[in-house]
Amino acid sequence: PAHSIPGTTVPTISEKPVAHLTGQYAEAHNFDFRRLWHSLVERIWIVAICVLAGLFLALGYLARTPKLYQAHTLLEVEFQEPSFVPTADYTTRTRSVFLASQEALKTIEQNLTNQTLLARVVRSEGLAQDGGHAVLGQSVVANKSSSATERTEPSQAGNKTQNASGVTTFTPLEEALARGMVGMVTPAIRRGTRLIDLYVTHSDPAMAQRLAEAVGREYIRNSIERRASSSEDALRYLLEEEERLKRNLQKSEAAATEYKAKNPDALQLGGSAAATGSQGAGAKGGLVEDNLQDINTKLTGARGDQIRLEGQLQQVDHIGNNIDALLAIPFISGATMVADARAKIIQIEAGITTLALRYKDKHPRMMAAKASLAEAKVKLREAVLAQRPILRNTIEQTKALEASLQQALQNQQGVAVNLNRTAIGYQELARQAETDRALYESVLRQIKDTNLAKDVKANAVSVIEHSPLPNFPVSPRPTKTILLGLLGGLAVGLAFVFGVDALDRSIRTVDQAESTLGLPVFAAVPDTTDEGPVSRLKRRTKAFRRSNYRVVVETPESPAAEAFRNLRAALSLLGPEAERKVSLFTSAVPNEGKSFTSANYSLALAQQGYRVLLIDGDLRRPNMHRIFRFPNARNNSDEDRLPCG
Repeated sequence: PAHSIPGTTVPTISEKPVAHLTGQYAEAHNFDFRRLWHSLVERIWIVAICVLAGLFLALGYLARTPKLYQAHTLLEVEFQEPSFVPTADYTTRTRSVFLASQEALKTIEQNLTNQTLLARVVRSEGLAQDGGHAVLGQSVVANKSSSATERTEPSQAGNKTQNASGVTTFTPLEEALARGMVGMVTPAIRRGTRLIDLYVTHSDPAMAQRLAEAVGREYIRNSIERRASSSEDALRYLLEEEERLKRNLQKSEAAATEYKAKNPDALQLGGSAAATGSQGAGAKGGLVEDNLQDINTKLTGARGDQIRLEGQLQQVDHIGNNIDALLAIPFISGATMVADARAKIIQIEAGITTLALRYKDKHPRMMAAKASLAEAKVKLREAVLAQRPILRNTIEQTKALEASLQQALQNQQGVAVNLNRTAIGYQELARQAETDRALYESVLRQIKDTNLAKDVKANAVSVIEHSPLPNFPVSPRPTKTILLGLLGGLAVGLAFVFGVDALDRSIRTVDQAESTLGLPVFAAVPDTTDEGPVSRLKRRTKAFRRSNYRVVVETPESPAAEAFRNLRAALSLLGPEAERKVSLFTSAVPNEGKSFTSANYSLALAQQGYRVLLIDGDLRRPNMHRIFRFPNARNNSDEDRLPCG
C-alpha cells in the first residue's frame, strides 16, 4: 500500500498557509469510498471469519432444530346455512346476512384457534391418554399418579363433558394440551374468496395430518351441536309458551261463552260466533245491525227519488202544455197511460202507411184511419196533461215514506244504543280470544319448524380438501437458513470493519494527509521489500544487508525509486538552493520510515551530483550504519557521518 512521507518538513519560505489540524472532522460530510475500500481489503479476513461463523451457526441451528411438518386442510364457508325447512324468520335472515359478510370469515378464522375447540380435539382424538407426549413431545402431567389415573379413566372423563349448567368442562391436562396446540394451528383466509386454509405444524407428519383433519371436523361438529342445543332450548321454551297460551285461550273462550249465555242479546249487535272458537262464523252481522243497514238503504233511496221527482216537476211546470217536451221527461214518458197512448198512435200510423199503398186520401178507409189517429193523439194529450197531478201526488207519497223511514231509523238506533252497552263486553272478550288463538297457532307453527330444524346435520362450513400426509418438512429450511447465516455473518463482518474504520483516526491516503494537516504532500513512496509488500514488523526482523532499503541504487526502475526522485524534484522547487540546504526527517513514534526516507533521499541527491551529509539523529537505535553497511565504531550518541558523492 502507498504511504505518505510523515517526516517531510516544508521550509518556511513556502507561501502556502498552514490550516488548523481539524483532522477527519473537517471532511466528515464527504463520503470517501476509496478509504472504505482500502479498509475492507485490509480487514477482509475479519469478514471471512464472520461469514464462516455465520455458516457454522446456521449448520448448528439445522443440526439442533427438530424438523417440522405442515398439514393443510381447506374449508369453505357458504353464504347461508343449508336447511331443509323453508323458514323466513328474522333470526334466519340475520344469520344469513352475517354469514355473507367478511366479519363471519374473520370470526370463523379466530374460532379455529380457540382453546375450547382444541380441547375438544384433544378429547375426541384421545391425545391426553399418554400425558400429551404425542402432541408436545413431552409429558405435561406433574406426577405419575395423576397421569396414570387419567390414562386409565379416559372414558369417564369423556362422558362427563357437561356440568349441571350444560357447559362443557375439560380436565387440566386437556386444557394444557389445548394451550400448547394454539401455536401449531394457523388459519388463513384466502383473499377474495370464501375459503379458509387451515395449517397445522408438528414434528410428526402423521400427527400433523391427524390434527389438521381433527380441527376442521371438530369445528363443524361443534357448530352443529351448538345449533342443536340452541334449537332444543328454543323448543323447550316454545313448548312452555304453548302450554301457557293454551291455558289463556281456554280461559278467554270460556269467558266469552259464559258472557254470551248471560247476555244473549249481545249477538244482535256485533257478530254471532266470533269468539266461540268455531271457524267461519265471523262475517255474519247481528239482527240490529242488519235492520239499521236496511232502513238506512231505503231512506237513502227515498231521498233520491224525492229529489229526482221534484226536479222533473219543476221541468213540467216550466214546459207548460208542450206535449213533445213533456214526453221527454222520464216520469211522464214512463207512465202507463202515456205509454199505451203512444203505442196506439204508432199502431194507427203503421196502418195508415199500409193503407196509403192501396188507397187514396179520400177513400173511406183512409179517412176512418185518420180520424182514429186524431182521436188517439187527443187521448195522448189528455194522458200527458193528466200526469202532472199524478207527479205531485207521487212526490207527496215519497215525502211521507221518507218521514216514516226516518222515524224507523231513529227507533232502530235507539235499540242499537241500548244493546251496545251489552255487546261491548262481549266484543272485548271476543277480541281477546282471537288474539290468544292467533298467538297459539303461531307458536304451534314455530314448534313444528324448530322440531324439524334441530335434527338437520348440516353446517355452513365444510371441508372441501382433506389433508394429505406431508412428505417434506417446512422448518427448518436448509437453503434459507444457510443463506441467512452467510448474509448475517457478512453483515456482521462489514459492520465490524466499517465500525472500526469509523473509529480509526489514522491517515491512510494522500488526500487525507493534505486535508487533515493543511500541508502539501510532495511524494508518496510505496513500502516494498524484495519479496513484495510486507508488514513493518517483518521488515524490522530482516537483516539490513538483505533488505531493499536503498531502492534508489539497488532498484532504480522501481516505483519507490521514482517516488524519491519526485520528492527530490518537488523539494528543489521550493526556493533558492541556499535556503534549502538542510532537510529534517522526523516522526512521533519509531518504525515509521525516517531512516528509509532519509537514506533514499540522500542517495537521490547524490545521484544528481550534490555532496550530502547524512546525520543519524536516533540516539537510541541508530540504523544508518546498517543500511550503508558500515561498522558503528562510535557510541550510539555519536553522529554517523557519511560523505556521499
